[in-house]
Amino acid sequence: MKEKNDHDINDVGFGEIPEFVYESLARSLLPVIQKYYESDEGKRAFAEWKKQKETAEKNST
Repeated sequence: MKEKNDHDINDVGFGEIPEFVYESLARSLLPVIQKYYESDEGKRAFAEWKKQKETAEKNST
């Protein structure tokens, strides 16, 4: 049986993405996301999403 190494392809045909790539992406996106949700537009969007979620939860029970 062949041993798996870091360069093998997984079941969906893509190579594994190293953890540092995810961390780098998260570090670059976090400030942008925080800035959006601190803005008036972001606060309104979050409040609307939260209201829709609560309505959906009430309707599902």
